[in-house]
Amino acid sequence: MNKKTILLAAGLAIAACLNSQISSESLFLSPLRDLPSLSASFAELRSDHFHSGIDYRTGGVQGKEVLAVDEGYVVRIAVSPSGFGRALYVRHPSGYTSVYGHLRSFRPDLEEYVRKMQYQQKRFSISLFPQRDQFRVARGEVIAWSGNTGASSGPHLHFELRDSSTEDPVNPLKFDMGVSDRIRPVIEKIILYPLTRGSSVNNSHGNSTMRAVPSNGSYGIAHGAMPVLYGETGVGIKCWDHFDNSPNRCGIYSLELFADGLKIYGFTADRFSYSESRYINSHIDYGARVMANEFIHRLYMQPGNRLSMYDHLMGRGVLRFSDDGEHEIKIVVSDIQGNRSWISFMVRSLSKPPVPAEEISCSKVIPFGKASDFTADGIRIHFPAGALYDTLFFNYQAGNHSRSFLSPVHSVHNESVAIHNSYRLSVRPDTIIAGLEDKLCLAQVGSNGSPSYAGGEFKYGFVTGEMNRLGDYAVTLDTVAPRIKSSFSPGANLTGRQLFTFTVRDDFSGIGSYELMIDGDWALLEYDAKNNLLIYRPARPYLKENTLHRMELTVSDNRDNTAVLRSEFRW
Repeated sequence: MNKKTILLAAGLAIAACLNSQISSESLFLSPLRDLPSLSASFAELRSDHFHSGIDYRTGGVQGKEVLAVDEGYVVRIAVSPSGFGRALYVRHPSGYTSVYGHLRSFRPDLEEYVRKMQYQQKRFSISLFPQRDQFRVARGEVIAWSGNTGASSGPHLHFELRDSSTEDPVNPLKFDMGVSDRIRPVIEKIILYPLTRGSSVNNSHGNSTMRAVPSNGSYGIAHGAMPVLYGETGVGIKCWDHFDNSPNRCGIYSLELFADGLKIYGFTADRFSYSESRYINSHIDYGARVMANEFIHRLYMQPGNRLSMYDHLMGRGVLRFSDDGEHEIKIVVSDIQGNRSWISFMVRSLSKPPVPAEEISCSKVIPFGKASDFTADGIRIHFPAGALYDTLFFNYQAGNHSRSFLSPVHSVHNESVAIHNSYRLSVRPDTIIAGLEDKLCLAQVGSNGSPSYAGGEFKYGFVTGEMNRLGDYAVTLDTVAPRIKSSFSPGANLTGRQLFTFTVRDDFSGIGSYELMIDGDWALLEYDAKNNLLIYRPARPYLKENTLHRMELTVSDNRDNTAVLRSEFRW
Protein backbone atom coordinates (compact mmCIF):
# COMPACT_ATOMS: atom_id res chain seq x y z
CA MET A 1 0.00 0.00 0.00
CA ASN A 2 1.59 3.30 -1.08
CA LYS A 3 1.61 6.54 0.88
CA LYS A 4 -1.24 8.15 -1.11
CA THR A 5 -3.45 5.12 -0.55
CA ILE A 6 -2.74 5.18 3.20
CA LEU A 7 -3.57 8.92 3.41
CA LEU A 8 -6.78 8.42 1.42
CA ALA A 9 -7.87 5.54 3.68
CA ALA A 10 -7.12 7.60 6.79
CA GLY A 11 -9.07 10.54 5.38
CA LEU A 12 -12.08 8.36 4.63
CA ALA A 13 -11.96 6.89 8.13
CA ILE A 14 -11.86 10.35 9.72
CA ALA A 15 -14.74 11.54 7.50
CA ALA A 16 -16.79 8.48 8.42
CA CYS A 17 -16.13 9.14 12.10
CA LEU A 18 -17.16 12.80 11.75
CA ASN A 19 -20.29 11.87 9.83
CA SER A 20 -21.16 9.36 12.53
CA GLN A 21 -20.76 12.05 15.20
CA ILE A 22 -22.89 14.53 13.24
CA SER A 23 -25.60 11.90 12.75
CA SER A 24 -25.55 11.05 16.44
CA GLU A 25 -25.73 14.69 17.49
CA SER A 26 -28.63 15.40 15.15
CA LEU A 27 -30.87 12.94 17.01
CA PHE A 28 -33.17 14.51 19.60
CA LEU A 29 -34.49 13.48 22.98
CA SER A 30 -38.19 13.30 23.71
CA PRO A 31 -39.32 16.63 25.24
CA LEU A 32 -41.21 14.80 28.03
CA ARG A 33 -40.08 12.14 30.50
CA ASP A 34 -43.25 10.07 30.04
CA LEU A 35 -43.60 7.32 27.44
CA PRO A 36 -44.44 9.34 24.30
CA SER A 37 -48.15 9.41 23.48
CA LEU A 38 -49.26 11.62 20.59
CA SER A 39 -52.61 13.26 20.01
CA ALA A 40 -51.69 14.91 16.69
CA SER A 41 -49.15 14.41 13.93
CA PHE A 42 -47.16 16.64 11.60
CA ALA A 43 -49.08 18.24 8.69
CA GLU A 44 -52.36 17.00 10.13
CA LEU A 45 -55.37 18.66 8.50
CA ARG A 46 -56.64 21.66 10.45
CA SER A 47 -58.89 24.64 9.80
CA ASP A 48 -57.04 26.93 7.34
CA HIS A 49 -53.62 25.40 8.09
CA PHE A 50 -51.52 22.27 8.33
CA HIS A 51 -50.45 21.30 11.84
CA SER A 52 -46.83 22.41 12.07
CA GLY A 53 -45.62 19.94 14.69
CA ILE A 54 -46.65 17.00 16.83
CA ASP A 55 -48.75 17.12 20.01
CA TYR A 56 -47.70 15.17 23.10
CA ARG A 57 -50.46 14.05 25.46
CA THR A 58 -49.88 15.02 29.10
CA GLY A 59 -52.57 12.92 30.74
CA GLY A 60 -55.05 15.78 30.90
CA VAL A 61 -52.90 17.71 33.38
CA GLN A 62 -50.59 20.71 33.30
CA GLY A 63 -47.14 21.06 34.85
CA LYS A 64 -45.22 18.24 33.17
CA GLU A 65 -41.48 18.96 32.97
CA VAL A 66 -40.51 19.99 29.43
CA LEU A 67 -36.98 19.04 28.43
CA ALA A 68 -34.62 20.59 25.89
CA VAL A 69 -34.30 17.98 23.14
CA ASP A 70 -30.68 19.00 22.59
CA GLU A 71 -28.17 21.60 23.74
CA GLY A 72 -28.47 25.10 22.33
CA TYR A 73 -29.62 28.59 23.19
CA VAL A 74 -32.97 30.34 23.47
CA VAL A 75 -33.56 32.30 20.30
CA ARG A 76 -37.12 33.47 20.96
CA ILE A 77 -39.72 33.64 23.73
CA ALA A 78 -43.34 34.44 22.89
CA VAL A 79 -46.44 35.06 25.00
CA SER A 80 -49.89 35.45 23.44
CA PRO A 81 -53.56 34.83 24.33
CA SER A 82 -53.88 32.96 21.02
CA GLY A 83 -51.70 30.69 18.88
CA PHE A 84 -49.05 28.82 20.88
CA GLY A 85 -49.74 30.84 24.05
CA ARG A 86 -46.50 30.75 26.03
CA ALA A 87 -43.87 29.37 23.64
CA LEU A 88 -40.13 28.78 23.72
CA TYR A 89 -37.77 28.50 20.74
CA VAL A 90 -34.33 26.88 21.12
CA ARG A 91 -31.69 26.81 18.37
CA HIS A 92 -29.38 23.78 18.19
CA PRO A 93 -25.93 23.14 16.63
CA SER A 94 -27.47 20.62 14.23
CA GLY A 95 -29.14 23.42 12.24
CA TYR A 96 -32.60 22.90 13.71
CA THR A 97 -34.73 24.96 16.07
CA SER A 98 -37.05 23.25 18.53
CA VAL A 99 -40.35 24.88 19.50
CA TYR A 100 -42.38 24.17 22.65
CA GLY A 101 -45.93 25.58 22.72
CA HIS A 102 -48.93 26.03 25.07
CA LEU A 103 -46.59 26.14 28.08
CA ARG A 104 -47.75 27.00 31.58
CA SER A 105 -44.42 28.56 32.59
CA PHE A 106 -40.77 28.92 31.62
CA ARG A 107 -37.53 28.18 33.43
CA PRO A 108 -37.22 30.67 36.38
CA ASP A 109 -34.63 32.96 34.75
CA LEU A 110 -36.68 33.04 31.54
CA GLU A 111 -39.86 33.71 33.51
CA GLU A 112 -38.21 36.62 35.33
CA TYR A 113 -36.87 38.04 32.04
CA VAL A 114 -40.30 37.83 30.36
CA ARG A 115 -42.09 39.52 33.26
CA LYS A 116 -39.50 42.30 33.35
CA MET A 117 -39.88 42.95 29.61
CA GLN A 118 -43.70 42.86 29.83
CA TYR A 119 -43.63 45.59 32.47
CA GLN A 120 -41.03 47.52 30.49
CA GLN A 121 -43.11 47.37 27.30
CA LYS A 122 -46.43 47.56 29.19
CA ARG A 123 -48.02 44.68 27.35
CA PHE A 124 -48.95 41.04 27.96
CA SER A 125 -48.51 39.78 24.39
CA ILE A 126 -44.81 39.90 23.68
CA SER A 127 -42.19 38.40 21.38
CA LEU A 128 -38.61 38.52 22.63
CA PHE A 129 -35.36 37.65 20.85
CA PRO A 130 -32.57 37.27 23.44
CA GLN A 131 -28.91 37.55 22.50
CA ARG A 132 -27.23 34.32 21.42
CA ASP A 133 -25.48 33.49 24.71
CA GLN A 134 -28.01 35.08 27.04
CA PHE A 135 -29.89 31.87 27.82
CA ARG A 136 -28.06 28.60 27.16
CA VAL A 137 -29.74 25.22 27.58
CA ALA A 138 -28.27 21.76 28.12
CA ARG A 139 -29.51 18.58 26.50
CA GLY A 140 -32.25 17.11 28.72
CA GLU A 141 -32.51 20.21 30.93
CA VAL A 142 -35.92 21.26 32.26
CA ILE A 143 -36.67 24.48 30.38
CA ALA A 144 -40.42 24.83 30.96
CA TRP A 145 -43.60 23.20 32.26
CA SER A 146 -46.45 22.05 30.03
CA GLY A 147 -49.77 23.86 30.06
CA ASN A 148 -52.89 24.83 28.17
CA THR A 149 -52.21 28.42 27.09
CA GLY A 150 -53.14 30.06 23.81
CA ALA A 151 -55.44 28.37 21.31
CA SER A 152 -55.21 25.01 23.05
CA SER A 153 -58.33 22.93 23.57
CA GLY A 154 -56.81 20.92 26.42
CA PRO A 155 -53.53 20.37 28.29
CA HIS A 156 -50.77 19.10 26.00
CA LEU A 157 -47.35 19.99 24.62
CA HIS A 158 -47.07 21.23 21.05
CA PHE A 159 -43.59 20.40 19.74
CA GLU A 160 -41.93 21.47 16.49
CA LEU A 161 -38.63 21.16 14.72
CA ARG A 162 -37.75 23.87 12.22
CA ASP A 163 -34.97 24.24 9.70
CA SER A 164 -33.10 27.17 11.28
CA SER A 165 -32.02 28.54 7.90
CA THR A 166 -35.57 28.85 6.52
CA GLU A 167 -37.84 28.52 9.61
CA ASP A 168 -39.73 25.81 7.70
CA PRO A 169 -41.28 23.23 10.04
CA VAL A 170 -40.01 19.69 9.40
CA ASN A 171 -41.52 16.41 10.52
CA PRO A 172 -40.07 15.59 13.98
CA LEU A 173 -40.82 11.91 13.45
CA LYS A 174 -38.10 11.80 10.80
CA PHE A 175 -35.82 11.74 13.85
CA ASP A 176 -35.66 9.22 16.65
CA MET A 177 -38.14 10.80 19.08
CA GLY A 178 -39.06 7.52 20.77
CA VAL A 179 -42.60 7.48 19.32
CA SER A 180 -43.92 3.98 18.59
CA ASP A 181 -46.28 3.22 15.70
CA ARG A 182 -47.12 -0.32 14.58
CA ILE A 183 -50.68 0.40 13.45
CA ARG A 184 -51.74 0.67 9.82
CA PRO A 185 -53.64 3.75 8.63
CA VAL A 186 -57.42 3.54 8.30
CA ILE A 187 -59.35 4.25 5.07
CA GLU A 188 -63.02 5.17 5.44
CA LYS A 189 -64.25 6.22 2.01
CA ILE A 190 -63.42 7.30 -1.54
CA ILE A 191 -65.01 10.19 -3.43
CA LEU A 192 -65.05 10.66 -7.22
CA TYR A 193 -65.38 14.23 -8.52
CA PRO A 194 -66.42 15.23 -12.08
CA LEU A 195 -64.09 18.21 -12.71
CA THR A 196 -65.48 19.86 -15.83
CA ARG A 197 -68.92 20.76 -17.12
CA GLY A 198 -68.82 17.77 -19.47
CA SER A 199 -67.43 15.25 -16.94
CA SER A 200 -69.71 12.76 -15.24
CA VAL A 201 -69.61 9.94 -12.71
CA ASN A 202 -72.34 7.31 -12.96
CA ASN A 203 -74.20 9.48 -15.50
CA SER A 204 -74.30 12.41 -13.07
CA HIS A 205 -72.42 15.70 -12.77
CA GLY A 206 -72.42 15.32 -8.98
CA ASN A 207 -69.81 13.69 -6.74
CA SER A 208 -70.03 9.98 -5.96
CA THR A 209 -69.02 8.50 -2.57
CA MET A 210 -67.97 4.88 -2.03
CA ARG A 211 -67.51 3.25 1.38
CA ALA A 212 -64.25 1.36 1.95
CA VAL A 213 -64.37 -2.21 3.27
CA PRO A 214 -61.24 -3.48 5.13
CA SER A 215 -59.58 -6.86 4.64
CA ASN A 216 -56.14 -7.55 6.23
CA GLY A 217 -54.62 -4.16 5.54
CA SER A 218 -56.07 -3.84 2.10
CA TYR A 219 -59.45 -2.31 1.33
CA GLY A 220 -62.06 -2.71 -1.34
CA ILE A 221 -65.21 -0.88 -2.25
CA ALA A 222 -68.53 -1.84 -0.68
CA HIS A 223 -70.68 -3.95 -3.00
CA GLY A 224 -72.23 -1.97 -5.81
CA ALA A 225 -71.98 -1.28 -9.51
CA MET A 226 -68.57 -0.41 -10.96
CA PRO A 227 -68.21 3.41 -11.19
CA VAL A 228 -68.59 4.74 -14.73
CA LEU A 229 -66.47 7.78 -15.61
CA TYR A 230 -66.46 10.21 -18.47
CA GLY A 231 -64.09 13.15 -18.81
CA GLU A 232 -61.69 14.57 -16.26
CA THR A 233 -62.24 13.02 -12.83
CA GLY A 234 -60.66 13.68 -9.45
CA VAL A 235 -60.30 11.26 -6.55
CA GLY A 236 -60.62 12.06 -2.84
CA ILE A 237 -60.01 9.95 0.23
CA LYS A 238 -60.96 10.13 3.90
CA CYS A 239 -58.30 8.41 6.01
CA TRP A 240 -56.32 8.74 9.22
CA ASP A 241 -53.63 7.07 11.30
CA HIS A 242 -53.16 5.88 14.90
CA PHE A 243 -50.03 5.81 17.05
CA ASP A 244 -49.30 3.20 19.69
CA ASN A 245 -50.26 4.24 23.22
CA SER A 246 -52.88 6.72 21.99
CA PRO A 247 -56.57 6.53 21.01
CA ASN A 248 -56.48 9.72 18.91
CA ARG A 249 -57.08 9.84 15.18
CA CYS A 250 -54.00 11.49 13.66
CA GLY A 251 -52.94 12.60 10.20
CA ILE A 252 -51.25 10.40 7.63
CA TYR A 253 -47.69 10.72 6.33
CA SER A 254 -47.99 9.92 2.63
CA LEU A 255 -50.55 9.27 -0.11
CA GLU A 256 -50.05 7.71 -3.55
CA LEU A 257 -52.53 7.38 -6.40
CA PHE A 258 -52.01 4.85 -9.20
CA ALA A 259 -54.01 4.49 -12.40
CA ASP A 260 -53.42 1.18 -14.21
CA GLY A 261 -50.20 0.75 -12.23
CA LEU A 262 -48.83 4.21 -13.10
CA LYS A 263 -48.26 6.61 -10.23
CA ILE A 264 -49.92 9.92 -11.03
CA TYR A 265 -49.99 11.61 -7.63
CA GLY A 266 -47.89 11.63 -4.46
CA PHE A 267 -48.12 13.58 -1.20
CA THR A 268 -45.48 13.35 1.54
CA ALA A 269 -45.54 15.26 4.83
CA ASP A 270 -41.82 15.87 5.36
CA ARG A 271 -41.81 19.68 5.55
CA PHE A 272 -43.59 22.82 4.36
CA SER A 273 -43.31 26.57 4.81
CA TYR A 274 -45.65 28.69 6.90
CA SER A 275 -46.31 30.88 3.87
CA GLU A 276 -47.96 27.95 2.07
CA SER A 277 -49.93 26.48 4.98
CA ARG A 278 -53.21 28.05 3.84
CA TYR A 279 -53.03 25.95 0.66
CA ILE A 280 -54.60 23.28 2.83
CA ASN A 281 -57.93 24.74 1.69
CA SER A 282 -57.09 23.59 -1.83
CA HIS A 283 -55.54 20.30 -0.74
CA ILE A 284 -58.77 19.24 0.98
CA ASP A 285 -62.34 19.05 -0.23
CA TYR A 286 -63.12 22.45 1.27
CA GLY A 287 -66.86 22.13 0.74
CA ALA A 288 -66.94 18.90 2.75
CA ARG A 289 -65.14 20.58 5.62
CA VAL A 290 -67.47 23.59 5.67
CA MET A 291 -70.73 21.74 5.13
CA ALA A 292 -70.08 18.43 6.94
CA ASN A 293 -66.96 19.09 9.06
CA GLU A 294 -65.11 16.31 7.21
CA PHE A 295 -61.46 16.41 6.20
CA ILE A 296 -60.99 14.71 2.83
CA HIS A 297 -57.71 14.71 0.90
CA ARG A 298 -57.95 15.63 -2.76
CA LEU A 299 -55.66 13.33 -4.75
CA TYR A 300 -55.38 15.91 -7.51
CA MET A 301 -54.21 19.52 -7.67
CA GLN A 302 -56.34 22.54 -8.40
CA PRO A 303 -54.62 25.02 -10.77
CA GLY A 304 -53.96 27.56 -8.01
CA ASN A 305 -52.49 25.15 -5.49
CA ARG A 306 -48.78 25.89 -4.87
CA LEU A 307 -48.21 23.51 -1.96
CA SER A 308 -44.73 21.93 -2.02
CA MET A 309 -45.58 18.54 -0.45
CA TYR A 310 -46.55 16.90 -3.78
CA ASP A 311 -44.43 14.67 -5.99
CA HIS A 312 -44.88 12.34 -8.96
CA LEU A 313 -47.63 14.50 -10.39
CA MET A 314 -48.83 13.54 -13.83
CA GLY A 315 -51.52 15.78 -15.23
CA ARG A 316 -52.08 17.20 -11.71
CA GLY A 317 -53.29 13.76 -10.58
CA VAL A 318 -56.48 14.03 -12.65
CA LEU A 319 -57.91 10.82 -14.16
CA ARG A 320 -58.23 11.21 -17.93
CA PHE A 321 -59.51 8.13 -19.75
CA SER A 322 -60.71 8.43 -23.34
CA ASP A 323 -61.54 4.81 -24.16
CA ASP A 324 -64.38 2.41 -23.49
CA GLY A 325 -62.65 0.12 -21.04
CA GLU A 326 -61.95 -0.88 -17.45
CA HIS A 327 -59.13 0.62 -15.38
CA GLU A 328 -57.61 -0.20 -12.01
CA ILE A 329 -57.34 2.58 -9.41
CA LYS A 330 -55.12 2.04 -6.38
CA ILE A 331 -54.44 4.33 -3.44
CA VAL A 332 -51.68 3.68 -0.90
CA VAL A 333 -51.76 5.38 2.51
CA SER A 334 -48.62 5.21 4.67
CA ASP A 335 -47.42 6.40 8.05
CA ILE A 336 -43.85 7.48 8.77
CA GLN A 337 -42.96 4.06 10.24
CA GLY A 338 -43.78 2.38 6.93
CA ASN A 339 -47.12 0.87 7.94
CA ARG A 340 -49.25 0.85 4.80
CA SER A 341 -52.89 0.43 3.87
CA TRP A 342 -54.20 0.41 0.33
CA ILE A 343 -57.44 0.30 -1.56
CA SER A 344 -57.97 -0.99 -5.09
CA PHE A 345 -61.07 -0.78 -7.24
CA MET A 346 -62.05 -0.84 -10.90
CA VAL A 347 -63.72 1.93 -12.89
CA ARG A 348 -65.19 1.82 -16.37
CA SER A 349 -64.50 4.73 -18.70
CA LEU A 350 -66.57 5.97 -21.64
CA SER A 351 -65.33 7.53 -24.84
CA LYS A 352 -68.55 9.44 -25.43
CA PRO A 353 -70.56 11.57 -23.00
CA PRO A 354 -73.49 9.65 -21.49
CA VAL A 355 -75.31 12.85 -20.54
CA PRO A 356 -75.26 16.41 -21.93
CA ALA A 357 -72.75 18.84 -20.47
CA GLU A 358 -73.91 20.53 -17.29
CA GLU A 359 -75.57 23.88 -17.84
CA ILE A 360 -74.15 26.50 -15.50
CA SER A 361 -75.81 29.86 -14.96
CA CYS A 362 -73.89 32.39 -12.94
CA SER A 363 -73.57 36.10 -12.28
CA LYS A 364 -70.01 36.21 -13.61
CA VAL A 365 -67.17 33.87 -14.55
CA ILE A 366 -64.09 34.79 -12.50
CA PRO A 367 -61.02 33.20 -14.12
CA PHE A 368 -58.36 31.65 -11.96
CA GLY A 369 -55.15 33.71 -11.78
CA LYS A 370 -56.67 37.03 -12.87
CA ALA A 371 -57.97 39.99 -10.92
CA SER A 372 -61.69 40.59 -11.32
CA ASP A 373 -64.38 42.98 -10.11
CA PHE A 374 -68.09 42.55 -9.52
CA THR A 375 -70.55 45.38 -8.91
CA ALA A 376 -74.26 45.41 -8.17
CA ASP A 377 -76.63 47.76 -6.40
CA GLY A 378 -75.20 48.39 -2.95
CA ILE A 379 -72.17 46.11 -3.28
CA ARG A 380 -68.67 46.15 -4.78
CA ILE A 381 -66.27 43.21 -4.82
CA HIS A 382 -62.63 43.03 -5.93
CA PHE A 383 -60.94 39.65 -6.27
CA PRO A 384 -57.12 39.96 -6.56
CA ALA A 385 -55.22 37.63 -8.89
CA GLY A 386 -54.29 35.17 -6.12
CA ALA A 387 -57.67 34.92 -4.44
CA LEU A 388 -58.94 31.70 -6.06
CA TYR A 389 -57.64 28.16 -6.55
CA ASP A 390 -59.72 27.57 -9.68
CA THR A 391 -62.06 29.40 -12.05
CA LEU A 392 -65.21 30.40 -10.18
CA PHE A 393 -68.68 30.48 -11.68
CA PHE A 394 -69.64 33.26 -9.32
CA ASN A 395 -73.21 33.68 -8.10
CA TYR A 396 -74.57 36.76 -6.38
CA GLN A 397 -77.99 37.47 -4.93
CA ALA A 398 -79.35 40.36 -2.87
CA GLY A 399 -81.59 39.20 -0.06
CA ASN A 400 -84.31 40.94 1.85
CA HIS A 401 -83.64 43.72 4.31
CA SER A 402 -83.73 42.55 7.92
CA ARG A 403 -84.37 44.60 11.04
CA SER A 404 -81.16 43.13 12.43
CA PHE A 405 -79.03 44.83 9.78
CA LEU A 406 -78.52 48.20 8.15
CA SER A 407 -78.40 46.77 4.62
CA PRO A 408 -79.84 43.87 2.68
CA VAL A 409 -78.11 40.52 3.21
CA HIS A 410 -75.84 40.03 0.18
CA SER A 411 -75.12 36.45 -0.85
CA VAL A 412 -71.51 36.47 -2.10
CA HIS A 413 -71.51 33.05 -3.78
CA ASN A 414 -71.44 30.49 -0.92
CA GLU A 415 -69.18 29.25 1.84
CA SER A 416 -68.25 25.98 0.11
CA VAL A 417 -65.61 27.61 -2.13
CA ALA A 418 -62.26 28.45 -0.54
CA ILE A 419 -60.49 31.79 -0.77
CA HIS A 420 -56.68 31.93 -0.59
CA ASN A 421 -55.83 35.64 -0.57
CA SER A 422 -58.47 37.96 0.87
CA TYR A 423 -60.84 39.83 -1.42
CA ARG A 424 -62.17 43.36 -0.85
CA LEU A 425 -65.87 43.63 -0.05
CA SER A 426 -67.77 46.93 0.10
CA VAL A 427 -71.41 47.11 1.17
CA ARG A 428 -73.53 50.28 1.25
CA PRO A 429 -75.63 50.77 4.40
CA ASP A 430 -79.20 51.93 3.93
CA THR A 431 -79.13 53.81 7.20
CA ILE A 432 -76.34 55.96 8.61
CA ILE A 433 -76.72 57.38 12.12
CA ALA A 434 -74.79 60.62 12.51
CA GLY A 435 -71.96 60.27 14.99
CA LEU A 436 -71.89 56.47 14.83
CA GLU A 437 -70.10 56.03 11.51
CA ASP A 438 -67.08 54.44 13.24
CA LYS A 439 -69.38 51.80 14.76
CA LEU A 440 -70.54 50.54 11.34
CA CYS A 441 -69.07 47.17 10.40
CA LEU A 442 -69.65 44.09 8.29
CA ALA A 443 -71.22 40.92 9.60
CA GLN A 444 -71.10 37.48 8.04
CA VAL A 445 -74.55 35.95 8.37
CA GLY A 446 -74.73 32.24 9.16
CA SER A 447 -77.27 29.79 7.77
CA ASN A 448 -79.35 30.27 10.93
CA GLY A 449 -79.34 34.05 10.48
CA SER A 450 -76.87 34.76 13.30
CA PRO A 451 -74.18 37.35 12.56
CA SER A 452 -70.46 37.11 13.25
CA TYR A 453 -68.09 40.07 13.20
CA ALA A 454 -66.26 40.61 9.90
CA GLY A 455 -64.61 44.01 10.45
CA GLY A 456 -64.59 46.80 7.91
CA GLU A 457 -64.45 50.59 7.87
CA PHE A 458 -67.00 53.14 6.73
CA LYS A 459 -65.63 55.32 3.93
CA TYR A 460 -67.09 56.99 0.84
CA GLY A 461 -70.58 55.71 1.62
CA PHE A 462 -69.61 52.02 1.92
CA VAL A 463 -68.39 49.75 4.69
CA THR A 464 -65.28 48.07 3.26
CA GLY A 465 -63.22 45.17 4.59
CA GLU A 466 -60.88 42.37 3.54
CA MET A 467 -62.68 39.02 3.62
CA ASN A 468 -61.22 35.50 3.53
CA ARG A 469 -64.58 33.72 3.33
CA LEU A 470 -67.38 33.74 0.80
CA GLY A 471 -70.95 33.71 2.08
CA ASP A 472 -73.71 36.08 3.20
CA TYR A 473 -72.77 39.58 4.37
CA ALA A 474 -74.59 42.66 5.66
CA VAL A 475 -73.85 45.95 7.42
CA THR A 476 -74.53 46.21 11.12
CA LEU A 477 -73.74 48.49 14.06
CA ASP A 478 -71.76 47.68 17.21
CA THR A 479 -72.35 50.16 20.03
CA VAL A 480 -72.37 47.78 23.00
CA ALA A 481 -69.37 47.84 25.32
CA PRO A 482 -67.80 44.71 26.82
CA ARG A 483 -68.91 43.42 30.22
CA ILE A 484 -66.51 43.13 33.17
CA LYS A 485 -67.04 41.06 36.30
CA SER A 486 -64.54 41.00 39.16
CA SER A 487 -63.80 37.89 41.24
CA PHE A 488 -63.76 40.00 44.40
CA SER A 489 -66.01 42.61 45.98
CA PRO A 490 -64.85 46.23 46.46
CA GLY A 491 -62.56 46.62 49.46
CA ALA A 492 -61.89 42.87 49.74
CA ASN A 493 -58.84 41.71 51.66
CA LEU A 494 -56.79 39.71 49.15
CA THR A 495 -53.67 39.42 51.29
CA GLY A 496 -51.86 36.17 50.48
CA ARG A 497 -53.73 35.59 47.25
CA GLN A 498 -51.41 34.61 44.41
CA LEU A 499 -53.86 35.71 41.74
CA PHE A 500 -57.30 37.14 41.15
CA THR A 501 -59.36 37.38 38.01
CA PHE A 502 -61.79 39.41 35.94
CA THR A 503 -64.28 37.88 33.53
CA VAL A 504 -64.56 39.92 30.32
CA ARG A 505 -67.06 39.25 27.53
CA ASP A 506 -68.08 40.98 24.33
CA ASP A 507 -71.05 39.81 22.31
CA PHE A 508 -69.90 40.80 18.83
CA SER A 509 -66.63 42.38 17.71
CA GLY A 510 -64.56 40.83 20.50
CA ILE A 511 -62.09 42.14 23.05
CA GLY A 512 -59.66 44.53 21.39
CA SER A 513 -57.64 46.00 24.27
CA TYR A 514 -57.46 46.11 28.06
CA GLU A 515 -55.46 47.98 30.69
CA LEU A 516 -55.25 47.67 34.46
CA MET A 517 -53.98 50.61 36.53
CA ILE A 518 -53.26 50.10 40.24
CA ASP A 519 -52.53 53.18 42.33
CA GLY A 520 -51.91 55.01 39.06
CA ASP A 521 -49.32 52.51 37.78
CA TRP A 522 -49.66 50.05 34.88
CA ALA A 523 -50.18 46.45 36.03
CA LEU A 524 -49.63 43.23 34.06
CA LEU A 525 -52.75 41.25 33.14
CA GLU A 526 -52.63 37.83 31.52
CA TYR A 527 -55.39 37.34 28.96
CA ASP A 528 -56.88 33.84 28.77
CA ALA A 529 -59.07 34.45 25.71
CA LYS A 530 -60.68 31.02 25.47
CA ASN A 531 -61.95 31.30 29.05
CA ASN A 532 -62.76 35.05 28.88
CA LEU A 533 -60.43 35.77 31.79
CA LEU A 534 -58.01 38.53 32.70
CA ILE A 535 -55.61 37.29 35.40
CA TYR A 536 -53.61 39.50 37.76
CA ARG A 537 -50.76 38.03 39.82
CA PRO A 538 -49.69 40.47 42.58
CA ALA A 539 -46.01 40.35 43.48
CA ARG A 540 -43.17 42.47 44.75
CA PRO A 541 -41.74 44.88 43.63
CA TYR A 542 -44.68 45.75 41.41
CA LEU A 543 -47.22 45.98 44.24
CA LYS A 544 -46.72 47.32 47.77
CA GLU A 545 -47.79 44.90 50.52
CA ASN A 546 -50.20 45.53 53.41
CA THR A 547 -51.81 48.42 51.58
CA LEU A 548 -55.27 49.39 50.37
CA HIS A 549 -54.95 49.72 46.58
CA ARG A 550 -57.17 51.54 44.13
CA MET A 551 -57.58 50.00 40.71
CA GLU A 552 -59.12 50.91 37.36
CA LEU A 553 -59.67 48.31 34.63
CA THR A 554 -60.47 49.55 31.12
CA VAL A 555 -61.62 47.08 28.45
CA SER A 556 -62.48 48.00 24.84
CA ASP A 557 -63.86 45.95 21.98
CA ASN A 558 -62.73 46.08 18.35
CA ARG A 559 -65.12 48.99 17.62
CA ASP A 560 -63.72 51.06 20.52
CA ASN A 561 -66.72 50.59 22.78
CA THR A 562 -65.25 50.86 26.27
CA ALA A 563 -66.16 49.62 29.75
CA VAL A 564 -64.43 50.75 32.96
CA LEU A 565 -64.41 48.99 36.32
CA ARG A 566 -63.15 50.88 39.36
CA SER A 567 -62.60 49.16 42.66
CA GLU A 568 -60.19 48.77 45.58
CA PHE A 569 -58.64 45.88 47.45
CA ARG A 570 -56.16 45.21 50.24
CA TRP A 571 -53.02 43.19 49.58
